[in-house]
Amino acid sequence: MSDQLIVFSQETISLSDQYSTAFQTHYFLDVSDWKKENITPSAILVTGNPEYTTRLLNSIRRDDDAYASLCFVSDAIPAFNLNLTDGQLPPPQQLKSAIDHYGDLLNAYKNSETHVSELGRLIKYLWLRPNFILLPTHEWQHPRYYRYPLLEALSQDRFGSFEWLQSLTNTKLLEPTGLIDRQRECKFCHSSHLSFIDICPNCHSLNIKLQPSIHCFTCGYVDIQDKFFQSGTLMCPKCTTQLRHIGSDYDRPIENHHCLSCSYTFIESDVTVRCAMCEKEMAPEELTENKIQGWRLSERGRIIAIRGEVFDVASSFDQLNFISKDLFVHDLNWLLISSRRYRDITFSIFGIYFANLPELSNLFGHTKLLQMLESFAQRIRTMLRTPDLSTRTAENMLWLLLPQTDGPGVRVVHQRIENNVKLLLEDSDRKLDCRFISATSSQVSNQENAELLLARLQGELA
Repeated sequence: MSDQLIVFSQETISLSDQYSTAFQTHYFLDVSDWKKENITPSAILVTGNPEYTTRLLNSIRRDDDAYASLCFVSDAIPAFNLNLTDGQLPPPQQLKSAIDHYGDLLNAYKNSETHVSELGRLIKYLWLRPNFILLPTHEWQHPRYYRYPLLEALSQDRFGSFEWLQSLTNTKLLEPTGLIDRQRECKFCHSSHLSFIDICPNCHSLNIKLQPSIHCFTCGYVDIQDKFFQSGTLMCPKCTTQLRHIGSDYDRPIENHHCLSCSYTFIESDVTVRCAMCEKEMAPEELTENKIQGWRLSERGRIIAIRGEVFDVASSFDQLNFISKDLFVHDLNWLLISSRRYRDITFSIFGIYFANLPELSNLFGHTKLLQMLESFAQRIRTMLRTPDLSTRTAENMLWLLLPQTDGPGVRVVHQRIENNVKLLLEDSDRKLDCRFISATSSQVSNQENAELLLARLQGELA
C-alpha cells in the first residue's frame, strides 16, 4: 500500500509528478472534510496564507487522531507556529525516509490507556520526534509574554502552558535544554505586564519631583532651589543672606527629590510594582521569577513511551526513609564535613543499581515486577535503622546513607541485600541484575563533596 499524503489547501494546487508517483495524494479544504473520508495519513501538507495555515495546524494538533502526524508546510509561517510543524515539505525521497523513520518509532511506541490523555499525547508526539525541542514563542499581547503553542494544542486548551510545564517537570517527564530568558512576574496572576513606579518613602505618594535644593551655611535653612531666587540672585528666604559662592556660602544637599504631597525630601525614591492585568501592587522583591527554557522528553518519558505506563522504581522504595536527592546530598555533605573534623563520626554510602529492569518488565509485565520490587523493599526495610536514609539519582539507581557504619558494617549490609536479591527470582531463569557499590567515610578523598562522590561511585558501576 502506498503512503498517503494529505494536502490541505485553500485552492487547487498541483504537486510535482514526483510526489504523485511516490504518494497517493488527497486534497481537502478543512480537517472536517478529511475526517469524513477516514483516510489515515502518512504525512500532511498545509499550504495557504498565514491565517489559514495557523487555523489548520491548530486543528490538526488538537485532533484526537491526527495530533502526532507528520505535518509539513510549503510557505513561510509565523514563529508561533514553528513547533506545530515538522518543517518545510522535503523532496519526495527525503519525505519517504522521514515517513519510514516515523513508522519505525511508531511501531516501538507502546499504546495503552495513557495515549488518550493530554500527557499521553505529549509523550507520543515527542517520542516520534527524537530530536524535538519544545520551544516557547514570544508574544507581547500574552499575559506572560511567552507561551508554548504546542502544549496548548496537545492539551486541547485544558491547561495553560506554564501550569502544565510545572507538572511535567515535577514528575521529571521533561528536562530543560537551555535557558532562553528570565523574567519577573506578578505574584498574584503571574502576568509579566508590570509597571515600576517611583513613590515617596514617607507617604507613598506618586506626586514626587526631582528638584535640587540649597543649604544656607549662615542659618542652616534648607529648601528647594526655586525659593532662593530673588530678583535674579540667590538669597536665603529666611536670613536674607546673599549666596554667592557654592562651598563657602551654600551647598546642594544630596536629598534632591521632593514630595509634593508631604514636602518630604529624600535621596532615592521607593519603588512599587503595579500589575497591568490584575492592578494589584507589590514590592519588587515580591515578584516571582520565571525561567523561560527549551524542553525535551526525559529518559523517564522515553521509558513510558516504550512501556505504555508510568513505571517508577522509587514507588517501591518510598518507605525506606526516602528523601529528595537535594536533601540527601545536603546530609551527605554534612557527614563528610563532620567526619573530617571528628574522628569518631563515620558513615557509609551504599549504591544499588538495577541494570536490567526494562528486560524484566517486558518478560514479567509491570505488575509482577513491581510486586517483586516491593517484596525486595520490604526486606530492605527490616535492615534499615531509624537514621538511615535513601534516595535515587536515576530511574534505576538507589542510594542508602548509613551513619555510624564502618567497613565491616557495610559489608554485612551488602551481603544481606545480595542474599535477598537472589531470593526474588529464584523460580525464574532470568535474574534481577543488581550491581552494588559502597564507600566508607575513611575511603573518601578530602577533595570530594557529596555530588562528586555519588558521580564517581555511579560511574564505577557502568
